[in-house]
Amino acid sequence: MIKLIVSDMDGTLLDDKKNIDTDIYKLLPKLRDEGIRFVVASGRQYPSLKKHFDQHIKDVVVIAENGAFVVDNGKELLVEPMAEKKVNHCLDTIFTLKGVEPLLCAKYCSYTRSTALLELLSSPLFQYEMRLIEDLYHVEDDIIKVSMISHEGETAEACYKKLRPQLDEGLNLVISGDTCLDTGLNGVTKGTAVGALQKMWGVTPEETIVFGDQYNDVEMFKQAYFSYAMEGATEGVKKFARFQAGSNNKGGVVKAIRELTGL
Repeated sequence: MIKLIVSDMDGTLLDDKKNIDTDIYKLLPKLRDEGIRFVVASGRQYPSLKKHFDQHIKDVVVIAENGAFVVDNGKELLVEPMAEKKVNHCLDTIFTLKGVEPLLCAKYCSYTRSTALLELLSSPLFQYEMRLIEDLYHVEDDIIKVSMISHEGETAEACYKKLRPQLDEGLNLVISGDTCLDTGLNGVTKGTAVGALQKMWGVTPEETIVFGDQYNDVEMFKQAYFSYAMEGATEGVKKFARFQAGSNNKGGVVKAIRELTGL
């Protein structure tokens, strides 16, 4: 019996134009009535994810910032802030690369020194809460993740190879998009957040479905027997999943949920 469903957003529940599959809204009350919890797990910030679900947010638990922030109906279940020294080390490392812009992520907003990045992330495409700041080394907020965006054509894979050897062993580095990477504390992933919820709710991996398409989804694949990589995921990601879902542009997540639950 399925008790928990976890879905990534970009490239998974969202299509390539960043539109959510609205059929999920019809499924949420049915899942609730069946005692099945629905969780979104994303590298995105909490405010952005909340806006996607609007009046349906009471039926959704949100794992934001790759597992560093978990919220259930406005209640903070988990927060994993980074020490200032770790944040500064991430910035020092990112600034060694050309054409890469850092983004500091707090619980309820993100900070950038780039007007272009602020305009992009606060646009209807992403719906981020953003603040422009001159000095990223002196942000008066608890930072839970440091992201970086490559804006000069270098791939996330290429940036990963350059950054990983420079980062402290106490930090992880994951590819979260074609031109985006995320750093955070070791042991803080989507997978650890899913595991914490499973323990809290008494749910086993055999009762869990997970959907994802990027390397930051791999750890949560390990928490579910029903691990699904999306059709558009890279082969490197697909090899970690037990099953494959359809295209994110054709409602692959909702279709798979209906097939598995009969709803």
